[in-house]
Amino acid sequence: MTSHHGPAPASRRSVRTLLQLIGYGALASYQDYRAMFTWRSWLGGWLVRLLCQVLFFANLGALLGSPEQQGYLALGNAVVLGPLGALGVVSSTVGERRSGTLQFLLISRTPPFLALASRGLHWVADGLLTSTVALLAVHLLLPVPLHWAALPAILFVNALMTLGCYCLALCLSGISLRMPESRMYLTAGTTIVLLLVAGVNTSVPHSGALAWVARVLPVSHGLSAVRQLAHDGTLSVALVLHEALILAGWAAIGFLVLTHGLRHTVRSGSLTLR
Repeated sequence: MTSHHGPAPASRRSVRTLLQLIGYGALASYQDYRAMFTWRSWLGGWLVRLLCQVLFFANLGALLGSPEQQGYLALGNAVVLGPLGALGVVSSTVGERRSGTLQFLLISRTPPFLALASRGLHWVADGLLTSTVALLAVHLLLPVPLHWAALPAILFVNALMTLGCYCLALCLSGISLRMPESRMYLTAGTTIVLLLVAGVNTSVPHSGALAWVARVLPVSHGLSAVRQLAHDGTLSVALVLHEALILAGWAAIGFLVLTHGLRHTVRSGSLTLR
């Protein structure tokens, strides 16, 4: 009698192995993050700087004499800290090359894309944490409405946006591996575009070339869903699904571009131990 359960254990082993590899990469990223910050430097330096950044934009709305505009700017700039924080993986990926660790990742048994993607997960965690703290802070300090019952849904949508921006950053990392000097320009340019057209400080454009750019950015639809959740507690399934599709699209593009960038550096012989 033929058994139909043979492939299942192998499939479970593959999933377990994949999760273990991601876990090891996440653990390494945590150690990297500990090397960058202590609790004192994170709380007194990094977090305070980001909160001041959010309050700065919120005060621009106060100068306009509009509490609604102040709340709009405060909420947008608090939530976008998560996606913007994920862009840090561009610099850390180039740092792998300059520190000489990229070569060892390439010769390991772990797929290079998986190794690099998992080693930068601390940027996702940091972005989500700082964004959540900033959101709670502006709710307490400023006229920013927030339905507490909708907070889990807000955090979920913010996680989608942050992961989508992380995948976009992996795409930029693939370009930066070929041209390391471009990393700051790519990161700064992406930050400016997100702040301008993704609905952070102004409404999302609905016509012209900027509207097409906004449609494919990882923040535009998710931030609109967050604003609706914060305002009346209702969740727009269409906006969330659109954000999830954008996440999947940028994940595929990030995989292709980063993998191509790794292969190009190997073929060109531009990787050197330092």
